[in-house]
Amino acid sequence: MINEYNPDTNSIHTDPSQSMWEKIKFRLVDNGLYILIGIVILFYAVKSPVFLSYSNIKELLANASPLLIVATGITFVILLAEIDLSVGSVAGLSAAVWLVAIKAGIPLIIATVMGLLVGVLIGLINACLIVILHVNSFLVTLGMQILIRGVIFIVCGGSQIIVPDSVRIIVGTQIFAGISPLIFISFFLVILMQIVYKYLPFGRYVQAVGGNYSAAQKVGINVRKVKVISFVMCGVFAGLGGMAQVANVGILNAANVGIGYEFLAITAVVLGGTSLFGGVGKFVPGTLIGVVFLMSIENGLGILGANPYLYPIVRGLIIYLAMLSDSFKSGLSMKRKLM
Repeated sequence: MINEYNPDTNSIHTDPSQSMWEKIKFRLVDNGLYILIGIVILFYAVKSPVFLSYSNIKELLANASPLLIVATGITFVILLAEIDLSVGSVAGLSAAVWLVAIKAGIPLIIATVMGLLVGVLIGLINACLIVILHVNSFLVTLGMQILIRGVIFIVCGGSQIIVPDSVRIIVGTQIFAGISPLIFISFFLVILMQIVYKYLPFGRYVQAVGGNYSAAQKVGINVRKVKVISFVMCGVFAGLGGMAQVANVGILNAANVGIGYEFLAITAVVLGGTSLFGGVGKFVPGTLIGVVFLMSIENGLGILGANPYLYPIVRGLIIYLAMLSDSFKSGLSMKRKLM
């Protein structure tokens, strides 16, 4: 055996008989993201002392919180070797319903439940089309993405909606050491989902279904139920992430709310080590580190005053990097199986 991929630790263990170069290569693949983070932090720290300041780190994490919530939800779907391209639009629609309800005088808690129910409903529709009708998840969620984007304009009346002061006060409240509640909420959720994934039966079912669909069916796992729950959870997290985004920004613009969140979330999840082929991944440190890495790059570019047109180029390069990393890891895993 040349190498062994461990799904529990999401790492490649090398055989003692390997050459030094082979060991180095596998370790680099294993820890590539952390090496990149170190390089990025060092570069920005040298260019500007503001990057590592406490105030900037707080702002970075607060801005990363909505994406972290969305990425946490979509991690379950990717672990099943499926995809959900509708999360950005779901985030936007949930936020729109939430704000319109608040503006109509509905209590904040009830309005929040309404926003989350939007995510539940869309997640359930996606799941039914994929699980019952066996439509490809890429096509189902792509169509849903386009459809919902139009609904957002109808709900908002095509206009911008300002977040009420009552909501802004809650988000702006500094719970501890000047830290936004959004940071605590997003970190709590991603840690909770890591516990669910690693220690509860549902998490093991997700890993089994994503790793080998047929084998999971043969051992008695209700694969349909697992997929439905995962897509519904993805919708709920997307809705919550959308509400967090507009609450953090202070305004909802129907034209750009949640735009691009699906690609950023998928990229962050894959960068964190979750395979697009399913069955292997982690929420902590995986998805968490992937999101922080993405947001750190954009935060640093902003501090350095980089050309705004450079942002999509950098995002595109990172997406390619994530796909190449996932492909390389999957290739190593396949090589192990053939040994």
